[in-house]
Amino acid sequence: MAEHAEATDRAGTYEEALRDQAAHLSRLRVERGNPSLRAIEARARKLFAQEQASLPIATQSAALGGKYVSVDKVMLLVRTLLSWDEYGQECPPPDRRSPVLEPWRARWVAVASARPTRRLAHPVRQEPVSGPPETSLTAASSSRYALAYAPLVHTGPVVSAAFSPDGRLLATGSADNTVRLWDSSSGAPAGEALAGHTEGVASVAFSPDGRLLATASADHTVRLWDTVSRAPVGDPLGAHTDEVWSVAFSPDGRLLATASADETVRLWDTTTRTPVSDALTGHGDPVWSAVFSPDGCLLATASRDKTVRLWDPATGTLVGRPLIGHTDDVESVAFSPDGHLLATASSDGTVRLWNMITGAAALAPLTGHTGPVFSVAFSPDGRLLATASRDRTVRLWEPATGVPIGEPLDGHTDQVWSVAFSPDGGLLATAGHDNTVRVHRHGEPRTPAPVAVATSALRAVEHALSQGHPVPLPALHAGCGGPVFSVAFSPDGRLLASAGADETVRLWDPVTRAPAGDPLTGHTGQVRSVVFSPDGRLLATASDDETVRLWDPATRLPIGNPLTVRDGSCLSVAMSPDGRTLACASNDLQLWDTTTGAPLGEPLSGHTDTIESVAFSPDGRLLATASDDETVRLWDPATRLPIGNPLTGHAGSVECVAFSPDGRLLATAGHDGTVRLWDAVTGAPARESLTGHTGPVLSVAFSPDGYLLAAASGDGTVRLWNTLTRHLVGEPLAGHTDRIRSVAFSPDGHFIASAGSDEIVRLWAGRFRLPVVHPSG
Repeated sequence: MAEHAEATDRAGTYEEALRDQAAHLSRLRVERGNPSLRAIEARARKLFAQEQASLPIATQSAALGGKYVSVDKVMLLVRTLLSWDEYGQECPPPDRRSPVLEPWRARWVAVASARPTRRLAHPVRQEPVSGPPETSLTAASSSRYALAYAPLVHTGPVVSAAFSPDGRLLATGSADNTVRLWDSSSGAPAGEALAGHTEGVASVAFSPDGRLLATASADHTVRLWDTVSRAPVGDPLGAHTDEVWSVAFSPDGRLLATASADETVRLWDTTTRTPVSDALTGHGDPVWSAVFSPDGCLLATASRDKTVRLWDPATGTLVGRPLIGHTDDVESVAFSPDGHLLATASSDGTVRLWNMITGAAALAPLTGHTGPVFSVAFSPDGRLLATASRDRTVRLWEPATGVPIGEPLDGHTDQVWSVAFSPDGGLLATAGHDNTVRVHRHGEPRTPAPVAVATSALRAVEHALSQGHPVPLPALHAGCGGPVFSVAFSPDGRLLASAGADETVRLWDPVTRAPAGDPLTGHTGQVRSVVFSPDGRLLATASDDETVRLWDPATRLPIGNPLTVRDGSCLSVAMSPDGRTLACASNDLQLWDTTTGAPLGEPLSGHTDTIESVAFSPDGRLLATASDDETVRLWDPATRLPIGNPLTGHAGSVECVAFSPDGRLLATAGHDGTVRLWDAVTGAPARESLTGHTGPVLSVAFSPDGYLLAAASGDGTVRLWNTLTRHLVGEPLAGHTDRIRSVAFSPDGHFIASAGSDEIVRLWAGRFRLPVVHPSG
């Protein structure tokens, strides 16, 4: 009893240390401008490329959420956050040996010192004498999984399933030789099947940043795919001499492990796609499964030889003795999220849990399946363990006690090969020999929040919103004698700016739709474009009077003198993510320093006709321009040089350009009535054009989560597309009586604003983000 009490006290201290570290990290993040996790990931990649360091979103979420993260990742997160000053502006990060990091190291040491050795009050699972097993409230509540949508279908047995790190995609590998990608929220196919393997696909895995998908096949090869363009990356990896059964990325994405029936495991450099060492040998039979520990310090492999082996990926050497206990093939291995436990599934019909500190069994074998167990996976919070079996069921267990949770999940009509949790734990995917994948959603169907005043009208609005139907709000009459050319939301969503032919810029409260002060006046020509700086402290407006003006949105007063455009009207204006550079599209591309108002060199030339639109990438490393010369160009703002060849494909002038929030996609649209998506890194088209409009497309915008793309057209409508499936979402947003010039999402995804030649701005209230799919049945 004393030992158990000591362990409990130690665990409490550990949790307190984790909470303290997380609180300091969260406070530091807020003090440095509260950058998004994607911005932090991109910043770390940019700053520490030479150190070959990465900071995946999952790692950040763990550290900020009070989970254990290795010291190098905590220090990397701190250094990245300190690369912004107290005003949210970029600055040099501290060196890894800087004294400023010492308090952070001390906090991590406190966490590591308090980290308990896993001790269980009941190391051997006790079978109840009678009645159902007792379960914790947490575990019991976690057992509610209902089918989210109709099963996903291949033309052959489905052997493997994996979710992308952001949870938006589900990848499945099948004996039909293909890999398919699905929209995890709806079950809709996300494009055509990935074809290239000449035999069945045995394993699929996403890289930690979601940019790569690795697939292993019985054709003896491993293939890498670009998840944006769906194109293969390089040649197949072909060093194995027999079927490849498993692939796994290291947590930093730099290594790929492959396990094969040739009795070896190989490690590959994901950048060069070459082996980093000789094959890892030691198993005496085919190797069925491989997985990295959460900190990347161990690689676990499972084999037909009935053992599990642990390796040091850095040296390729074995760590300790093989884990022995199963009496048949070990089919699958998985680490718990904290790395304390290793779960193994076997053809002997059992699942075993191993203590990674001692290497000993943590519990008695988990029994219940009536056939071989082929797959095992922990939930992201570590509170559930899912197992899949030849007995056609999936079982859920509480890893701390080994107690089964609820009834087995059934529905498959043949053996179940694979099981996978989504990153948020909300979905559980199971892949079976019956050619299907079944996706289960955790929890009860969500119901809308109660309406404060229960009038019939408000209930109708709430119902429409809960079903994903946008609700049109009364129009803003934002023009006085001409079109409204541009709309933009402030970063905090409290203001909506509109610019038009009446030579003014107007500010509105998007909730009340009331004017926020008098119009901003000073331009002597039509105002074509308006944009807020990322911190909301500046508003830039561009006009036919050949000037760009800067304003303080709080005081409504101009800042400095107008910036003079050298050659023609400024048709589009964009602000860099750090707010320091302003880009203006006219006959050429011009850049200014927003602090001094000074031009940054000579205009950038290359287009052979007027530039209609300009946009910065979210990390500020790219600038895209769209032109009447029917091309799109990419530029490096730092060197002021074009990158690659112009992007061609539109049959007519290109009117608009926009980057997705993660910077991986570039959307363009033009007079040919189509929207095109491009891989922003390679410049390659990301599949077919999006069609549906019957007039020129004059503006495009991504939703804040990147899940939707809105396009505004001369046909008087706004259309929405799912960026994963490229399918239209809902009916067109109609209401304008003339062409629509501009479209924008509010930062929280609750509003879409559109501006038209009919002199009005329209607002639609909705939930313009990843939709909630209610469980069927």
